Amino acid sequence: MPLRPLLIFLVLLAAGQPAGAALDAEARLEAQREVFRRALPLAEAGRWGEVEPLLGDLQGYVLLPDLRAAWLRTRLGRIDDAEVGAFLAAHEGLGFAPGLRRQWARSLASRQRWAEYLALYEAHFARADDTVLACHAFSARLALGRLDGLAAAVRQRWLAPASQPEACDPAFAWLQREGGIDPATRRARVQLALEAGEFRLARWLARPLGDSELAAIARRQEMHEDPLGRLVRPASWHDTPEGRELLHYGFRRLAATHPEIAAGRWPYFRDRFSFSTAARAEIEQRIALIHAWRHLPGAAGLLDALPAAAQDEDTRAWRARIALRAQDWAALERALDAMPAAEAQEPTWRYWRARLLESTGRSDEARAVYATLSGERGYYSFLAADHLNAPYAWQDAPTAPRDDVLAALAQRPDVRRSRELFLVGLESYGRGEWQDVLTQLDPAARAQAGILASRWGWHSRAITAATVAGANDDLGLRFPLAWQPAFEQYSGQAGIDTAWALGVARSESLFIPDARSVAGALGLMQLMPATGRQLAREAGLPWGGAAMLVDPETNIALGITYLAQMLGRFGDHRVLATAAYNAGPTRVDRWLPEQGALPADAWVDSMPYRETRNYVQRVLASEAVFRWRLSGETARLTDAMPPVPARAVP
Repeated sequence: MPLRPLLIFLVLLAAGQPAGAALDAEARLEAQREVFRRALPLAEAGRWGEVEPLLGDLQGYVLLPDLRAAWLRTRLGRIDDAEVGAFLAAHEGLGFAPGLRRQWARSLASRQRWAEYLALYEAHFARADDTVLACHAFSARLALGRLDGLAAAVRQRWLAPASQPEACDPAFAWLQREGGIDPATRRARVQLALEAGEFRLARWLARPLGDSELAAIARRQEMHEDPLGRLVRPASWHDTPEGRELLHYGFRRLAATHPEIAAGRWPYFRDRFSFSTAARAEIEQRIALIHAWRHLPGAAGLLDALPAAAQDEDTRAWRARIALRAQDWAALERALDAMPAAEAQEPTWRYWRARLLESTGRSDEARAVYATLSGERGYYSFLAADHLNAPYAWQDAPTAPRDDVLAALAQRPDVRRSRELFLVGLESYGRGEWQDVLTQLDPAARAQAGILASRWGWHSRAITAATVAGANDDLGLRFPLAWQPAFEQYSGQAGIDTAWALGVARSESLFIPDARSVAGALGLMQLMPATGRQLAREAGLPWGGAAMLVDPETNIALGITYLAQMLGRFGDHRVLATAAYNAGPTRVDRWLPEQGALPADAWVDSMPYRETRNYVQRVLASEAVFRWRLSGETARLTDAMPPVPARAVP
């Protein structure tokens, strides 16, 4: 029997069904899933007549309402709205309901069914941050004469830094006619647009305000585009509120584009203009931090010279990061001593306290700090254990299965729906419904739900269930050996470690096959479509579009190929390859030391991007856990962390 049906069969047995009945029930379910998979595209195409002959085979199947929902989406505006409302009322809380209800709301608005729209909006969307629906609600209130408080609500929506959707135009036009957009309100939105860099919108908004306002916007845009050329001579500027505000903006821009020039020019302007204490502190902090992020000369001095008003957690951390990158232990000690107690007790700084103690001959003190830190589990704890040659504190505490709880969970209709959505390929709906299930369970039952999800092979939901249950030491649930055969096959072919590939996939997507990032990366190993297309071409695979990347096996194959390319690109240095997988190889090249090799732990902690620092640490720690789970052996982090070589001279 294939693995997934076998697991479900075992769950049915746990529910108390005899073996024969369990097999029959699972066989019937699998048959219904296949029918559902055939029926869904027909319903989505609006071809209900072709769905009807299949309904007899789907009687009692928990996803039957999803077919009707798919068909209703194609018929909005052509069927009685009462039917849609009744259907949604009967299936409140199911995964398809929010999307269908939103589409229905837009359909009502497009047909100007304002009374029905407003009732739906106020019942379900009034607290949602949806500008289009909110503006349709304004139109509904205008049409129905419900004007109490409307001007204030429309004004609040109008005061946005970016252009708003066309749906807002009627309400905004009404507000203008009613005198609700006075010059002060208009100037407020112009300022918001300028702060967001929306110069075209700012100019459009400022037209009624006159030429002087337009000229001020033009000066702001010139400063935005060429701060280097504008911030030349203090004598060409006037010490007025408007002048100081523009200079403040310009130096923020110049610090980002030419930080070293900004550092040189700022004192001349600072000493000749009456900037506020807060404005001076902000500019000086920005110049210093950008120097630190880019590893520019003089960064340490700039940070040390910041006034107390400009010192915060970021500046204190970067004083320490600069020192550890320079291996300047005295400077690192001063930086750590300057941290408040709560910051100094973070694992990062506890580890570096031990490193500086060890490096300055205070071995006994260092061992005491390492010993305390190594009793935990995580990146810095593993490094601390390596310095002591001590075992890792895995602290694995598997959750004991409770057959009665598992059986009760498996019979819950909402759990059955979540499972079926996962099994038929509607995993995104399933995740939402699964999350609703977890909110209804106590912590102990949540952990059991994690076991159930793990037995189904729904790895991401096993992780989330363990997390919300507080079962952080159940490493089997939190670090599942997901798609293990595929990871082992393609890792073996690429010559890389399976545990490393698993650590990357878990860190990238939490093992969600259809994961999509804001930037558009897809799948388990979060590949951009352009990267996937190039990798497929190199592998001789036909490219079927971005949809290929949500197929787990294809994504694993291509992701591991790219990971292996990064490893080759950086001379088999796993730390650099991991950073390149996240931030790109060009950035990693820029972050390499200019002269001399640097200890890998110092290089990781002095990378400019917080996201990449955390990512590399997470992947390396996860790799250690996966290696232990796969082999029972401890792979020392430091074995994968040789010194980082200096940047090659072109």
